[in-house]
Amino acid sequence: METYGNAKENAKLKLVIDCDAGIDDAQAIMIALSQEVDILGITCTFGNVDVDQVIKNVFKVLEVCGRTDIPVYKGAYQPLLGSHFEKSLYHGMDGLGDASGIKNPENHHLPKTHAAQAMVQIINDNPAEVVIVALGPLTNLALASHLDAEFTSKVKQVFVMGGCIHSKGNHTVTAEFNFCVDPEAAHIFLNEFKCPISLVSWEMCLDHPMEWEFFDRYLNVGTKKSDFMKKISTKIKEYEGGGPFIDCDPFPLCAAIKPEIVLQEKLVHATVEVQGSLTRGQMVVDWGGKLKKECNVRLLEKMDLNLFMEMMLKSVE
Repeated sequence: METYGNAKENAKLKLVIDCDAGIDDAQAIMIALSQEVDILGITCTFGNVDVDQVIKNVFKVLEVCGRTDIPVYKGAYQPLLGSHFEKSLYHGMDGLGDASGIKNPENHHLPKTHAAQAMVQIINDNPAEVVIVALGPLTNLALASHLDAEFTSKVKQVFVMGGCIHSKGNHTVTAEFNFCVDPEAAHIFLNEFKCPISLVSWEMCLDHPMEWEFFDRYLNVGTKKSDFMKKISTKIKEYEGGGPFIDCDPFPLCAAIKPEIVLQEKLVHATVEVQGSLTRGQMVVDWGGKLKKECNVRLLEKMDLNLFMEMMLKSVE
């Protein structure tokens, strides 16, 4: 496995963001747009909402940030095996909190190229230079890996939000949403990808709660961007049920851009259960090395929360 990048290498990072465009995806995209990185494309997958709505949501974010020059690609509309799943209510019916007062995006050009094909082309044009940040189900990545046998070794690194390390599921009893809705894609990702993988688990997000005072500050900067985020975030505090503010997708994005944000990590071997009646979609971490397999995942265990909040605030200034 290749070594992981450092801050110097990421001075002008080349990114592809693969997302299902819920509220925290929007937060992550806005962070990326506020940093000195080169976003080569945003690929869309089903997940929080259907893929056609994901595309609309991505364009809404790009419009408010004045970056509709970034190419957006339509990807998978269902899991590899086409299995049914329940969508999360956290993001509302439209993925962006069912916010009023946000116009539908203009008729922007949408390439006919499938997201998986676009990934392959981008990577082939920039071998060993592109970092993929995967924020939704991993279907597009799995498809791309089967279009080009060398794809997974030509990606510089993948940062992913997904999986549980202690089976504390947020979608089923033991499984996290992104891995659970397409376990076969997650299994392909963890078992066939040859590039370095850095993973933010659901439990890591739970271990990094934030105060609502910060969230209110984030929504009330007084800019067009913060006003947009405020409109789409009105239901979040109610959904959390009195607990702290828990965020997810921005963490792997921030780690990809600023490696120094990672304060603690661990190399492990991980795979995904695809057959269990109660554990299908659960990420299984070989903590004791019983499988005798090479480490394939860098678990990001602790983040610099102050730096994270700085990046969040900068994204809406």
